[in-house]
This record gives sequence, structure tokens and C-alpha cells, in this order.
Amino acid sequence: MARNLRELRRKIKGVQHIRQITRAMKMVATAKLRRIQRTVENSRRYQEELRCLLADVARASMGVDHPYLQAREVKRVGLLIVGGDRGLCGAFNRQIDELAVAFVAAQAAPVEVITVGRRMRRYADRHGFNVVSSHAAVEHADDPEIEQIIGQVRSWYESGYVDLVQAVYARFDSLVRHPAVSEQLLPFSPQAFAETVSDFALRPVEYIFEPPAAQLLAELLPRALEVEIAQILLTTQAAGQAARMTAMSAATDNADEMITELTRSINRARQEEITAELLDVVTGARALQS
Repeated sequence: MARNLRELRRKIKGVQHIRQITRAMKMVATAKLRRIQRTVENSRRYQEELRCLLADVARASMGVDHPYLQAREVKRVGLLIVGGDRGLCGAFNRQIDELAVAFVAAQAAPVEVITVGRRMRRYADRHGFNVVSSHAAVEHADDPEIEQIIGQVRSWYESGYVDLVQAVYARFDSLVRHPAVSEQLLPFSPQAFAETVSDFALRPVEYIFEPPAAQLLAELLPRALEVEIAQILLTTQAAGQAARMTAMSAATDNADEMITELTRSINRARQEEITAELLDVVTGARALQS
């Protein structure tokens, strides 16, 4: 019985140590999420306004021939996979990986891959993807990795090396909702941009452009691509922190439940031990009396 009590106490100490770690990780994820969530929300509003402006200018400059608007014959596909550097965040990285695998399997043309996040590079190597370059996960809006990734995607498409660029990432909708999504980056479809903005139909229709709409569109398209990629990197980081916070919160709750159950087991074992000792005393006393 004493051995069982020692084992139960040892288990409680182990679970308490795990609970301390999971609580600390939850607090760190919460702090990082608060820091990046405001950036993501502000960037999203800027992204929506830019999409509206791009749709307006594209509508006023119909027939403009720009490389970012040309639908080419797809001979090679570029895929940007954005995930996290670390685990302990539930199924966050796994969902992105599964979506990327499904996209690659559906392509008839060869696929070149850029990975963001060490987990995504590990998954890509495991699946045998042709990885052109890999980057660490983006931590903040001023991360130099953002400019490098944007430059690689632009040179990919502008040089004609790839004919279509797709992004697979996690979109941060809320603390509990951050689905893995697949989105086409290039070529652009301004009409599709307009459909994603709810108040687009309420905007004025007639505009006077200075400089001309075609020239303005040529300036806006590269900027729009930069904003889209930056938003993808930042929203995935926010989604990863939200997933880790949720996972560590659940782990902490499970640890609390385990400690409660183990404490009850100790109490029952001590009660049984005390009852057994009392029975021995009573039995001995009766034996002496007889």
C-alpha cells in the first residue's frame, strides 16, 4: 500500500510539472497573439480597401495587358506553403500539410515549392516535394523574411519560370476558427477581389483617374501582390498562436483533471490503509479478550 501511495504522489508531481509548462506556453502564445492580432486586423482592412481600389481601376481600364493579369498555359506551378516553426498547436500544421498535398496531387504540371516554417519544410521533404527555398516563420510585420519571400514570388512569375502561383496557409478568422485555405496569388483576378468585399456594390461607379487608369493599375498590381503575401504570412502566424493557445489551454485543463483524480486515488488508498489498520487493532483486541 505504501508503494502505491508513493507512486501516486510521484505521478501528481509529474503532472504538476507538465501543467506548469503548458500554462507558461499558453501565456506566451496569448501574449504573442495579442501583439500580432492588431497588426493582422489593421492589415486586413488595408487589404480590403486595396482590393476595392484594384477592382475599380481594373474595371475602368478593361483590355489592359499586364503580366499579372495574363492567364497563361500552365506548364509549371509555384506553391507557397505557409505554416509554423513548432508543434504543440493541435492539428494546425497538419491541416495545412494535408491541403498542400491535395493541391499537388491534383496538378498535371510539375510543382515548385517555397516553404515558410520549419514544420512545412519537414513535411515537404517527407512528401518529396521539389523545394526551391525555405524560410522561418514570420514573427512580425517588419520581419526581413517578408521581403525575401515577396521578391522570390515576383521573380518566379515575372521571369516566366512558373505560370501560376498558389498559396496554402491558415487564415485567422477568430480565436477558435483558423481554417487552412488554398488561394491563387497569380495571375490576379480583380473581379474575384471585388466579390470578397461586402460593401463593394455600394461604392461609387464613376471615377476620374489621374494618372490614367492603365498606368495606375500597373503601379497597383505589384503593391497588391506584396500586400497579399504579407497578409498571408501574418495571418498564418496569428492562426498558429491561436491554435497553440487553445491546445495548451486544453492540456492545462486535462492536467488539472488528472491531478484531481490522482488526489482522489490517494485519499481512497489512505482510507483503505487506515481501515485495514483499524481492523487489525480490533481483531487483536478481540483475540486478547478471548
